[in-house]
Amino acid sequence: MRSVAQRGIFVLLTGCLVLPNSAHARGPQPSPEQQAFSKALQRALPAAAKPSDGTASGKLGDGRMRRANRVAAEILEQRMAQTRTSDLKLLRQAGVADVIVVRGSYDRVQDVLRALKVKHVVVPPHLVARLPLMSTQTLMINCPGHLNQAGIAAVRRFVKTGGYLVTTDWALTTVARAFPGFITRGGRNTGNDVVKVHIHDLDDPWLKQIKTMKQKPRWWLESSSYPIRILDKQKVRVLISSDEMRKRYGYGPIAVSFRHDDGKVLHMTSHFYLQQGKTGTGKEKAKGSYFARSAGLKADQIKALKGKGLDSVRSGDLNSAYSMQQVTANVLVTKQADNRELLKRYGKRARRSVRLDSSASVKGQPGKGQPASKKVDKDYRLRVLKQQGKRVQVRDLFGNEGWVDKDELY
Repeated sequence: MRSVAQRGIFVLLTGCLVLPNSAHARGPQPSPEQQAFSKALQRALPAAAKPSDGTASGKLGDGRMRRANRVAAEILEQRMAQTRTSDLKLLRQAGVADVIVVRGSYDRVQDVLRALKVKHVVVPPHLVARLPLMSTQTLMINCPGHLNQAGIAAVRRFVKTGGYLVTTDWALTTVARAFPGFITRGGRNTGNDVVKVHIHDLDDPWLKQIKTMKQKPRWWLESSSYPIRILDKQKVRVLISSDEMRKRYGYGPIAVSFRHDDGKVLHMTSHFYLQQGKTGTGKEKAKGSYFARSAGLKADQIKALKGKGLDSVRSGDLNSAYSMQQVTANVLVTKQADNRELLKRYGKRARRSVRLDSSASVKGQPGKGQPASKKVDKDYRLRVLKQQGKRVQVRDLFGNEGWVDKDELY
């Protein structure tokens, strides 16, 4: 499968990039930081780049799982509308610049996000180092996740200042490079397989409503998926694991997370977009309507979904696709909620455009041989880190730090 998918895609934008005064703008006016990010993205893109819906390379996965992914997204949306209306509202509030997807050859989380109606931007790996990533964003890296050293440094800084990083499969090596000492590749690569998984904490915000059927959720493993070896058992949390995975491939973790300063990292074995299924016996081979009833959908909802091919999908395939999509939605909902608290810490704003000095005692332009100082624009949000007399050390949402006069803030 990887050889077929290796043709990859060259997607640079999904949907409309919201710029100041754009005719496509919806909702609140973008913040000064969001406008700055959008302009930087436009400058970084090749002149020939055009918007795309994320299907430039054709269909990914077999027809059976494409149907399962599509129907699972419908069930997820209806279930959230029925039982988690506030979470669905948070998911819809994510702006185009809030979710950044790094394209990959073997996975397409953008297909999942589009099915879930989540606005997002898709960029090639080499662009990560050139973008002013914000701590309010979620960065999702598709397998294989090959970033250059500058991109790795940008990811590390992004998470340190509050960003969420979500990766899958071979992008485990990206996490290991950016955050050494937490997790690494272990055991032997998997076969094309599906394993039963155990959810460790159903009350965890990232795992809410992931389990629907009485049977354990099943997790699809791509050929040559990387098992996760945990290096720091004190800091790394196992969210999902599999005894079958451990027995067959040496290590059991399926999804793990850890904090790094103000931000969080989530890594999952296999892919966001499930490309094959492998159902077992009994209820897993039942029609999709069995899964929909297990998920709590009402009779009229199930009837409507049957018209969209619900019963052409097996419950086991839906169970696998739904599990990954629910985790993805939970992460984005949690980030939107966490941003409210994050922005409280950035309670000051710049009165005008001002440069950040390297120390409390240095003011003005840097001297010869010194690195150029960073600038924050008018109305940028700032977090006060330290204060010495009338001088304060601040950090903006892009992670830039420096000293300014207290009077420059409001």
